Amino acid sequence: MDLNFDGGAFVDPPGKQGLAGVCMDLVTESTKRLDKVAYREALADTASTIASYATNDTQGLTLTSLSKHLPSTFALFAETLREPGLREADFARIVRLRTESLKQSRATPAAVASRVVRPIVFGPAHPFGAVPTETSLSALSVRDCEAHVSTWIRPKNARLFVVGDVTEAGVRALFAGPTLAGWTGRAPTATVLTAPPKPATLKGRIFLVNMPGAAQSQVAYVQFGPRRSAADYLPTTIMASVLGGGFAGRLNMNLREDKGYSYGAYGRFSYNRLYSTFFASASVRTDATYASLLEIGRELTALATGQSPPTGDELTREKAGETLGLPSQFATARSALERYRELAYFGLPLDYYRHYIDSVARVDAAQVADAARRHLRPGEGVYIVVGDGSASVIERTADQRDAPLLREGKPVTLRQALESLAASASVGGARGEVVTVDADGQPAP
Repeated sequence: MDLNFDGGAFVDPPGKQGLAGVCMDLVTESTKRLDKVAYREALADTASTIASYATNDTQGLTLTSLSKHLPSTFALFAETLREPGLREADFARIVRLRTESLKQSRATPAAVASRVVRPIVFGPAHPFGAVPTETSLSALSVRDCEAHVSTWIRPKNARLFVVGDVTEAGVRALFAGPTLAGWTGRAPTATVLTAPPKPATLKGRIFLVNMPGAAQSQVAYVQFGPRRSAADYLPTTIMASVLGGGFAGRLNMNLREDKGYSYGAYGRFSYNRLYSTFFASASVRTDATYASLLEIGRELTALATGQSPPTGDELTREKAGETLGLPSQFATARSALERYRELAYFGLPLDYYRHYIDSVARVDAAQVADAARRHLRPGEGVYIVVGDGSASVIERTADQRDAPLLREGKPVTLRQALESLAASASVGGARGEVVTVDADGQPAP
């Protein structure tokens, strides 16, 4: 069972980024009647779980239980909704854990690359562009969580998803019980965004997070993409799989299998209600950072321009992956619930998967090539590099036509190599600057 509400990080007040995540964690720590230990013991007695979550623009509570224990687990679920404990000690522990986790994430290039994407492409003023920091977490209080829960955890317009050996009448009877009988109210209407901001908010082409001593570089390419409801969603999905969806994707075969720069390179579209972002990334040898960016740009351009259209073998492989992998998406009650929650989130029909296999079968090479032409825009995206900017790089594979600064065997720093590359229009055909940002995505010296 999943009771889903509007809200999430989208409604975090300025200066209090991380509020929704902390408050939703706090909701399922205890109730007014049961402290944390007693609450967990009550769930352990029936091997049930009650959990909570907050995404960019939604939040909710989930319940998992054996059918025979559903009445008692639901009673605790209802108590959690109506009378969460919101204890100061639990709040302090959650903030402390999130703060320490944040510090750890800044020590890993891959985690830093994922973290800085939002501030870079959305900008700090955009609701999706801010990330939690030690300062924003320290600004939170239990009073903030009390206000957040009372404002946003309201039944009107909430969405309930249930998968299991239950009937609609049975579910209605649970919610008609005395604990929830008087639960009323509507959450505010969150401001709806109609379009993504222009990419490269900080006016750069390559963004460098300098991590002195880093053993490798994490490289990424990011751009905005189409809506999930776009008519060419399936061709776009297959196109993204051809490029970076798995081991046989072009990025991985190039950077790992052919060049030996990386242990793995992948890319895909991630969707919100209104648009998507395409994110391709790889962890690469420091001395291969420059060449890796070139190869990513070349693969994007070759597919987008039709210079290297999808082959018959690629199309067959990725279409088979889409259809043969479909049953696994409904293998458990949780996975089935998640599929239908996605349909509701994106406004898609509930019989969407009834026609899915036939729809995939009808996708042809021309449609996939057209999706690449329409939705891959290597001249508009930005590149992110997390690595040691002062590391001495001997670029043995440098193409002098792409970056005249680099000569075979001539040592340069990683930052110098990136500056030469950004100025040469060699990645996606667009020139730009190298902008140095910190691990929070903010401009750095």
